[in-house]
Amino acid sequence: MHDDGYPCPVCEHIVFGEEGGYEICPVCDWEDDPSQRARPDSGGGANVLSLNDSKKAYHKQ
Repeated sequence: MHDDGYPCPVCEHIVFGEEGGYEICPVCDWEDDPSQRARPDSGGGANVLSLNDSKKAYHKQ
């Protein structure tokens, strides 16, 4: 584990205590789903949008 935690793969803020632990990011509401990290174009896991689509939507704001 990193001493300061892990970054959210969507907003890149350091908010997770462990990688892929299904924690919810307080900044962008992404649920850290390890299957979506492994397959970033797949939606329908813990999050409706895929990881890549969520990144695009977040960075458009």
